Amino acid sequence: MRLRVDLQRNKNAYPDQVIAVAVFHGSVVGALLNQGASEVWVAPSIRSARLLARPGDVLLGEEEGMPPEGFHHSLSLRDLLKTDFSGQRAVVFAYTLCKALAPTDTRVMLGYFRNARAVVEANLDAREEVALVCASDASGEPSLGNILAAGFLAKRIQQLAKAEHLEGAMLASSLLRAFPDPQEGLFASAVGQRLYRMGRSEDLALASLISVEDVIPELKEVRVLDAKEYGLSKNRPVYRFGRRGE
Repeated sequence: MRLRVDLQRNKNAYPDQVIAVAVFHGSVVGALLNQGASEVWVAPSIRSARLLARPGDVLLGEEEGMPPEGFHHSLSLRDLLKTDFSGQRAVVFAYTLCKALAPTDTRVMLGYFRNARAVVEANLDAREEVALVCASDASGEPSLGNILAAGFLAKRIQQLAKAEHLEGAMLASSLLRAFPDPQEGLFASAVGQRLYRMGRSEDLALASLISVEDVIPELKEVRVLDAKEYGLSKNRPVYRFGRRGE
């Protein structure tokens, strides 16, 4: 089995298993599923999220740390982990996560610190290649927090599966050595600094916890919202996640 880490999405297609690494958005999707959501849709813009939502759905997202107009929740892990979403359909505005995905993807799961053990164990028998694809920062630059998480996952997969390192895997693992404490690395990242300035250190701490949940968000469906039909500036792919194995 080959193992690669892409610090940003740089391929249209991957031959086998993709782990989209998104420490914060991945943790949000996992929290929603853990708290009983029946499915979680991820949309790349506020407008596409609103269009996707049906009556009774839960809309989640943030602009400058606050839910946009008409949205029900921000992306605060602290708050989401205290809320019961049993049987509800959730729609999340998560631009950077969507940039790490593509409509051609078929075998995708979300990986982050909180579900690290479960993700590693699920990928020990991959057929060809495990590609860890890091979501970027909102600026479009590589995300320090996501690269650290990818290095953490890659190191453990390599150790247990004797996988062959490919491009990016060694760099991510080396960066991990500079930040042996995940919370320290997340705090130094752009999104970590933003959360800290907003007084959301608890969200930062919760996202850095390692292997505290078994849920693996798995891609179940991809739809493309047609620009002409929906009055969008361009076609917008949206992604449905559910629990792996269900």
